[in-house]
Amino acid sequence: MLASAASSLLRPSLLRSTSSSLLRPLSTSASSASTAWVPPSWVPPSLPTLENRLESNEDELASFELTCTLRPWEKDGSRYSRGYRSNGLVPGIIYGQTSPSSPEPDRILCLTSHQKIQRELVINKLPGYSAMESRVYDLTIEETNETIQVIPRDLQMHPVRNEVLCLNYLRYYPGRILKVPLRYIMVDDSPALKRGAFILSQNRFVSLTVKSGSPIPRFVEVDCEGLNLKDKVRRGRLNLPEGCEWGVEVGEEWLVGSVFGRAKTMKGVEEETL
Repeated sequence: MLASAASSLLRPSLLRSTSSSLLRPLSTSASSASTAWVPPSWVPPSLPTLENRLESNEDELASFELTCTLRPWEKDGSRYSRGYRSNGLVPGIIYGQTSPSSPEPDRILCLTSHQKIQRELVINKLPGYSAMESRVYDLTIEETNETIQVIPRDLQMHPVRNEVLCLNYLRYYPGRILKVPLRYIMVDDSPALKRGAFILSQNRFVSLTVKSGSPIPRFVEVDCEGLNLKDKVRRGRLNLPEGCEWGVEVGEEWLVGSVFGRAKTMKGVEEETL
């Protein structure tokens, strides 16, 4: 009797009916109910780009701001610096600034938030490098509520981790030499660049001195109009901002870069090496 019952369960027709019932799709109402609500996709907030932040501020220096706190001189050294970094602070020195509590003239010790420095590095990132060290910042010292103009200097990064180890500041005065990043314009008016060539950069920054009362330029424009293969881009193609003067080392033969590259392959035209 048990054998007959087992054979009936293993009957091919019964197996086919059972498998077909298991593989039968759900009803339309059930499937529609299961897909009726779709959770909204979360998009992480993006930081403003350098171009957007510069265009959205009329004041040349309004958006470049940082705050710092003073650190005692008796707690200076690598052991204390590791402790500061573990608490999210970056040690540094402000050169050219005096403080009554500082035992050395024109030099005070400070701490800056690691998160704020990382944010500035992301916002000021340009293709291939960061322009943070070419900006003038309004640095506010929290203990004295004093705001001074500084230029970030000696940025040190961890060789493996994306971590800032040290960042110093240099007090800015009108007439002090600045390194301003270069920006290429009129690229479409260059026969070589329009066909796929590129400028192999020798310098990405140019030294300037800004006269007192003049705005600090964000970029120095490089005119690429008419550039051909193997042309040298020199100082004559740079547009000097109003109220600025070239640095001592920026002579007439000062080199920005040279034009190299390969033309883009067009349909029916054999690829040509520029």
